[in-house]
Amino acid sequence: MNIQPIPLNKLIPSPANVRKTGATAGVAELAAQIKTHGLLQNLTVRAVEDGKFEVVAGRRRLAALKRLAHHKDIDKLAEIPCNIIDDSDSDAAEVSLVENFGQLPMHPADQFDAFRALAEKGSGPEEIAARFGCSGLIVRQRLKLASVSPRLIKTYRAAKMTLDQLMAFTVSDDHAAQETAWFRQPEWNRDPATLRRILTRAHVEASDRRARFVGIEAYVAAGGPVLRDLFTPEHDGYLTDPTLLDRLVVERLEREAEAILGEGWKWVTVVPDLGYDAVRGFLRVHPQMPPLDPASQAELDRLTAAYEGLYDDPRIKSGEGDDAPEPVQTELAALAEQIKALSHRRPVWLDEDIARAGAIVGIGHAGQLAVERGLVRPEDATQTERGDDHGRPVPVTGSRNSRQADELSAALTEDLTAQRTAALRAMLAASPDVALAAIVHAMALPLFYDRTGARSCLSLKLEASDLAVSAKTIAEAPAMQVMVDAHTQWSSLLPQEADTLWTWCLGQGSESLLALLAYCAARSVDAVRRPHHHADAQIAHADQLAMALKLDMRQWWKPTAGNYLARVSRKSILEAVATGVSPEAAENFRKLPKPALIAHAEERLADSGWLPRLLQAPTTGGEPALAVA
Repeated sequence: MNIQPIPLNKLIPSPANVRKTGATAGVAELAAQIKTHGLLQNLTVRAVEDGKFEVVAGRRRLAALKRLAHHKDIDKLAEIPCNIIDDSDSDAAEVSLVENFGQLPMHPADQFDAFRALAEKGSGPEEIAARFGCSGLIVRQRLKLASVSPRLIKTYRAAKMTLDQLMAFTVSDDHAAQETAWFRQPEWNRDPATLRRILTRAHVEASDRRARFVGIEAYVAAGGPVLRDLFTPEHDGYLTDPTLLDRLVVERLEREAEAILGEGWKWVTVVPDLGYDAVRGFLRVHPQMPPLDPASQAELDRLTAAYEGLYDDPRIKSGEGDDAPEPVQTELAALAEQIKALSHRRPVWLDEDIARAGAIVGIGHAGQLAVERGLVRPEDATQTERGDDHGRPVPVTGSRNSRQADELSAALTEDLTAQRTAALRAMLAASPDVALAAIVHAMALPLFYDRTGARSCLSLKLEASDLAVSAKTIAEAPAMQVMVDAHTQWSSLLPQEADTLWTWCLGQGSESLLALLAYCAARSVDAVRRPHHHADAQIAHADQLAMALKLDMRQWWKPTAGNYLARVSRKSILEAVATGVSPEAAENFRKLPKPALIAHAEERLADSGWLPRLLQAPTTGGEPALAVA
């Protein structure tokens, strides 16, 4: 070996160097390392004309040295120790190949340990990062990986665990919990997402509606710790003190309740989980739309007449409004906007209604404050209100009896109940405890109650009916997408051959089997009302199942022209607007041609939470507790 110092400005890259791809990758990091620790490996060169030397092995080291000289960290005439070889092209290429081929990358676990050793000597992450030319985040990630259970690190070194799986364990510092999450899970269920979920069960995700309601900043200001996952920067972290979070939730809700009580309501109740269960059993009064002043009312009448006049165009009356001349379409749109602007008024509560009604305060689905005002307790209702379905105060959820099914076409009834069945399936698949109860119930009915005619809405033959037969647009429903995703996930986890399924099941823990049971049970749910198919007992059990799952169809369905409005009468559309928006809005739409009525109703009902009776929650008695006043 012929080692000699050669000035840096005499060294040039060699075309004989076999490393072509990635030859300049990571040069900045390598330069930082050479600056801190010096050149730890000599360059291999050969002499060429003009007193130059080609670097046949060490191209990245040469680029790093040139970078240091450019930034004046070293002199461009600095002497670099080099191994000089004979002037032979074949020898030069062979030497380059031997050096690159013989390099063995450092095992990541060795790198974790090396970084940890530096940290234990007092070097901080940023100092280590500067010395090795990488970011502080990378150093913190490596140090976090080094802190994982030694038993799991050993498993990783033995190539029985992927780096992605190892990263998942960094969400917890509890070695026992880490080992339990790995060794007590079946091999098929050790994906990183599952491991993170197991290790963070006691925590609350930052996306949880309670966390969003309180706000991460308020939680941290109150002393609440937040666990960040260094390997999923897009994740906002986990709140590790659920007790503190719940206290902050109640405190804010109580403050909001006090403010709403100041509006004059007879009572205000705090129910954090504000859903149908909370409002079931109440009657409701509605705010009244204040009348327009004479001038505004006259203008609204004029605009409505002009709108109706334009709709006398035969092409529009035949439902082909899109083919109308563009000026007509433009004028129609302008008139519709003006009508909408005049119709949108802020409703006001009557003093006598405020004096006898109350409000429930809770958290909405997206973590926002949710308030249900105008609720009347049965004891505060008049006798007429208790017995009259047509008075101004009406039950919050209404009655999902067969009366509305008779009012709607058989096809629409089947469509709506198919939508509800899809939602029941999606929720049951995520509720193993309810699924277990539902299956036991379905098994017990024919054995012990055969003469009663009682039936479950589950078919334990697992005759998973195709809901697309009953609802043509069901594939677009959010609930169906949930079930499609679940089926895809289970398909990837289950063995490919049916002959091995039994052995696979025997090897699973109870948690995995319950999850699969819930999905299978969910697929069997059938609560569709079909023509000439009498299944009242089955539908009644579907109502019970919906209550157990706290099914809220507002999360799964909203009225559109295609799924409801274009399939019912004008009267039904106006009733929906009157209930979901206001009686005044329905009155303003009453004279509109049906195509315009459908379009306006779809827009106004979109975010109203209105549901037809067939999709409303079944009613039972009971009322909330925890009253503020």
